[in-house]
Amino acid sequence: MKLVTRKKILMITVSCLLFSSFIFGQTSNRISEATDLLNTGKYREAKALVEPVVEQDQENNAAIFLLGKIYYKLGDLDKARKLIDKALEMDLRNQEYRDTRNEMATFASKLTEGSRLYISADYEGAKKVYREIIKENPNFINAYIDLGRVCIRIDDLEGAAENFRKAIEKDPENESYKKEFESITRMYIQDGIQLMQRKSYAAALEKFKQAISLNPEDPLAYYYSAVVYLDDKNTAEALVAIKKSIEYDPEYTKAHLVKGKIYTGINDVAGAVNSFRKAIDLDPEYVDAWKNIGNVYKHTKQYDDAIPAYKEVIKLDPGYASAYANMGAIYIEQKKYNEAVSSLGKAVELNPRDYNSQYRLSQAYNNIGKCDKAKEIAQEALKVKPNWAPVLIELGIAERCVGNRTAAKQAFQIAARDPKWKAVAEYELKTVQ
Repeated sequence: MKLVTRKKILMITVSCLLFSSFIFGQTSNRISEATDLLNTGKYREAKALVEPVVEQDQENNAAIFLLGKIYYKLGDLDKARKLIDKALEMDLRNQEYRDTRNEMATFASKLTEGSRLYISADYEGAKKVYREIIKENPNFINAYIDLGRVCIRIDDLEGAAENFRKAIEKDPENESYKKEFESITRMYIQDGIQLMQRKSYAAALEKFKQAISLNPEDPLAYYYSAVVYLDDKNTAEALVAIKKSIEYDPEYTKAHLVKGKIYTGINDVAGAVNSFRKAIDLDPEYVDAWKNIGNVYKHTKQYDDAIPAYKEVIKLDPGYASAYANMGAIYIEQKKYNEAVSSLGKAVELNPRDYNSQYRLSQAYNNIGKCDKAKEIAQEALKVKPNWAPVLIELGIAERCVGNRTAAKQAFQIAARDPKWKAVAEYELKTVQ
């Protein structure tokens, strides 16, 4: 009976030893494979192999040390330092551990030196140090960010863009890198906007070009460039810039509006309307887009399309006097004088100094036989713009209508002094002589 028990114990012991040997062999194989991956630059694959070993065996200093080296190559200096220190505590006499720790200390000193040089405005010195750091450890992402900041300081925007992009490529999940890169780009854009507000368009354009150099995919930089080009009547460059803006942000309504204005400037009516309608598709309450559609159709005498656009403007912005004024002008052209009176009356109510609308309103009243109202409105217009020939002619017509031939004659005579209106005024003058 005792012999059987001893045999069982022996078998269990042998089994345990064999299992332990198997596990040890498996662990050794994983460490060996991870080391090979590390040496060939496959750091993430190496990490995936050795990290579970460390999690399962917190006393495996070889695995801990290897994981520390992997984190160092991945650019995570803090984790690397903790792991290497832990391995060194477990084996203080291990020269490889000590050498690696010293190497990391030297690396950390370079980081400190780069930061010191940057703070002291020795940007060329800092640039050299950060380049050395990247050469030594191409996966240390913060070095790219720091080098990008240095490049900004020395106006090497292309260099800054390249380094920020590398950092983002290496760690696409880190939103802070993207935000900082975007904030720097927007800083140049904001400077450009301020210059635009001061009408320093050439300097503003240079800022937008710098922003594009920094981030060639920023839609706002192209948008504002297009605005400047359009203001300078450089429609070819404006069109190139606005198409780029839309390419990078197809849903930016203002870009479609500017594109429509560019097409308007080159008399591409279809292109203009399509662009304005795209803006409206994105934002049905985009008043400026509706205004521009109305203006394009009015300019091209497509009145039946212009009127609905202006009505949309009024629906969205009831206090917009120009929409009523433009509709009134169209109704005059169409000889729809009652509709003209309604629209122009509202335009004048909203903007009492709109002498153009007062002139047309006087004209509309004369055409429907309300001469007293025509006279009243014409006199109001002349207070805003004295001796304006077209209003004087309408005043003369109104005075003649109500039987004041002398007053009518006087109005036509003054109007005849304007070479542009002389022929019309002299024709009307004959009717009261």
